[in-house]
Amino acid sequence: MIDSNNILLITDYEETAKTMLEKLVLLRENDSITVCSSKDVKKILENSLYYIVILHELDTQSATIKMINTIKEVNSGIEIMLLLNEINPEFILEAYDNGIYDYFSVYSEPYEVLIKTVNCFRLRIQKEISTRSEKFLYQLGVIDPKTNLYQYKYLKEIFIDISDNLRIQNGVFTILTLDDKTKTKISTNRLALAIKNSVRKDDIIATARGGKFYMILPNIDIEGTNAVINKIQNKMGDEFKLRAGLAKIGIQSFETLDKNARDSLTSAIQNDKISICLEEGSNLENPWLENDEKEEKKNFKLFQIAFTNKMNNVITPVFFRFQKECETKLTDTRVSQYANNIESVFSLKNDVVHSELTIRYDGYAKFKIEITHSGLDSAENFKTEIPLKSMTDKYLVTLLKRLKIEYKKAAYQKEE
Repeated sequence: MIDSNNILLITDYEETAKTMLEKLVLLRENDSITVCSSKDVKKILENSLYYIVILHELDTQSATIKMINTIKEVNSGIEIMLLLNEINPEFILEAYDNGIYDYFSVYSEPYEVLIKTVNCFRLRIQKEISTRSEKFLYQLGVIDPKTNLYQYKYLKEIFIDISDNLRIQNGVFTILTLDDKTKTKISTNRLALAIKNSVRKDDIIATARGGKFYMILPNIDIEGTNAVINKIQNKMGDEFKLRAGLAKIGIQSFETLDKNARDSLTSAIQNDKISICLEEGSNLENPWLENDEKEEKKNFKLFQIAFTNKMNNVITPVFFRFQKECETKLTDTRVSQYANNIESVFSLKNDVVHSELTIRYDGYAKFKIEITHSGLDSAENFKTEIPLKSMTDKYLVTLLKRLKIEYKKAAYQKEE
């Protein structure tokens, strides 16, 4: 017959059992207590519905620790409250390390015993609800059965409902993946395990196509996020390089964060960095706006509209078309690009040279443009500024062609 009581009190002393039953008498009416000796623990636990075990310490500390482990082996879901004859801090810490929830002594006041026991009940019930909810999520496909992480599409759908949390707004949105040279050498399941073993319980992790992992890390800054990524890298080992793109969450939409983080990831891949946040170091403020004149604000809005039009109608489509052209005509070259309101970069790279066209908006009326080359026998770098209206399809294509020509001279020099 199954014992349907909620609490099991393990003690070899009748007087202790009597004392504890008196102190627990004010528990809820449906909470019942069974008492057993230490020698009968295994037999009683095998057919029971206990939420909580109150374990009276045994004759030696080692025997008590062994009993804690035995209880967890028989039923890992049971919460253990340790009942002490006297307070020993070192022993209590060791007991915590082995899985107890809390402790009190035979001399504790009834209210202390009741409060700690009720709190333990609440935790146990919450765990049961969480386990049940998780089973629903698996059944509905929200959790990936291979990695036990959320699926990207469901994270995207739920983000608007969780992003009003101030801890999340004060966090960092991250896309993490293995370097392209590493992906064929190791399963992404190993990266999933390293991530799970490195993040906090309230961090939100999702898996996406292409071996990418999305991490929403609440209440953390860029420096803290980089520390987490470095922790994951250490678990993976130097042989398996990681790449990550970061974006500060704030009140931005999922689509904006996804775009900013993907662009940051592209930049990290282009520059062989473990992680990059494009917002870091970029001056998004406009000092000239400190003057609160209406005319200044009106001009700012007009320039913002002009910039957005140039971004959507010139830079983004021209970059896309030129990427397709370069991927077709340039051999052994990694072609990548991104365009956003922080910076727009077009990159050509092989083992010899890395060439980039970078366009940054100054927040007012101009674009700052750079063509940079790194590598042996590469061309001189180029810098210029142009007004917003001068950024046309023709002008941008001219810049991209210059980038391509100068890249080819260094990249294919030996072949020629």
